[in-house]
Amino acid sequence: MKSTDILKKEYIFMPDATRGAVRYLTTKQLVETGTRAIVTNTLHLLIHPGPDTVENLGGIKKMMGWEGLVLTDSGGFQVFSLIHSKKWKGKVHENGATFKSPREGNIYELTPESSIDIQMKIGSDVLVCLDDCRKTDLNRYEAEESVERTLKWAKRCKDHFEKKYGGTEKTGKLLTSVVQGANYPELRAKCAKSLVEIGFDGYNFGGFVVDSEGRLVEDEMSAVIENVPKDTIRYAMGVGKPEDILKAAKIGYNLFDTVLVTRNARHGTLYTSEGEIRIGNSEMSTDTRPVDPNCSCECCKNYSRAYIHHMMKNNEAVALTLATIHNLTYYQSLINTLNS
Repeated sequence: MKSTDILKKEYIFMPDATRGAVRYLTTKQLVETGTRAIVTNTLHLLIHPGPDTVENLGGIKKMMGWEGLVLTDSGGFQVFSLIHSKKWKGKVHENGATFKSPREGNIYELTPESSIDIQMKIGSDVLVCLDDCRKTDLNRYEAEESVERTLKWAKRCKDHFEKKYGGTEKTGKLLTSVVQGANYPELRAKCAKSLVEIGFDGYNFGGFVVDSEGRLVEDEMSAVIENVPKDTIRYAMGVGKPEDILKAAKIGYNLFDTVLVTRNARHGTLYTSEGEIRIGNSEMSTDTRPVDPNCSCECCKNYSRAYIHHMMKNNEAVALTLATIHNLTYYQSLINTLNS
C-alpha cells in the first residue's frame, strides 16, 4: 500500500503545522504523539519564507525532518478569513484572490494555477484545489455563485496539475477538491456531484462545519458524503471537537483537522478519558494525579496536574509543550479506536 493510500482507507487526524511546525513541539515530539499526517498552509508559506525558498531547502518535509504525510491547504479559507480582517486588504475575483500583506506591504495574487504551483514547491503529498470560501449565512444567489466559481477553479486546478506536472500518475501526489454550498444541502450535493464528474482523489467539506450555535451541520455534511465515492479521501475540514469527530466519522468522513486541539492546550483546556479539564483552575494546584491516568504520553507518565498548573501559571513554555503533547496523543488515541 502506498503511504498516501491510508488517507483513503483509514481514519486520520492531522494537526495544523501551518508554517511547518506544530507550535511548541519538535518534530520528534510530534511523531511520539502518534501523528501520521499534518496540514501546512499555502498562503502562510507563500508569504514567508516563500515557496521558492522552501523548494530550494528540499521541501517542507526535509526542512522539518518529517517522514509522515503532508497535506497542504490551498489557502482559500485563509484568504477568506484574512481579507475580511481589519489588517489585511484584498478581494476575491474570477481569476483568484489579490491581497496585501500587513507584514511587509507586498501584494500577492493566488490563482487556481499558482496555488497548485506553490503546493508542488512546498512538496506536499496531498494538494487541495483553490475554492471560493465564504461565510455560512449566504443567500441562495451568493451560495450558487460560490459553488459555480469553486467548480471552475477546481477544473482549472486539475487541468494545470495534469498538464504541467503529469497528475497523480506521474507525481504520486493526490489532488483533492473542496465542496461548497454554504448551508444549502441541495447545493452541497450539486457541488459534490459536479466535482466527481471532474474526478479527484478526495472531496473535502469546505466552509464552516458548525452553525452559529456550535453544532455540527450534519445535513450538509451528509449531502456531500451521499454523492462522493467511498474509496476516496473524505475530509471534514476543521472538525473538530472529539465528539464531532465521532459524529463526522459516523456520517462517512475519514480525515480530520482542527486548530482546537493545540490551541486549547496552550490555553489550559486538556482532553481526558473522563472529560475536559481546565489545568489553570485553582483546584489543580495541589492535584498530584496525572492529567489522564489512562494516557501514556510523556506528560502523563512523568508529571502531575499540579506541576502543569504551576508551569502554566508562571508562563513556562514547558507547560505548553506538555499540554500540547497530551492533547495530540489523546486525539490520536481517539482515532485509533475508530481504526480498530
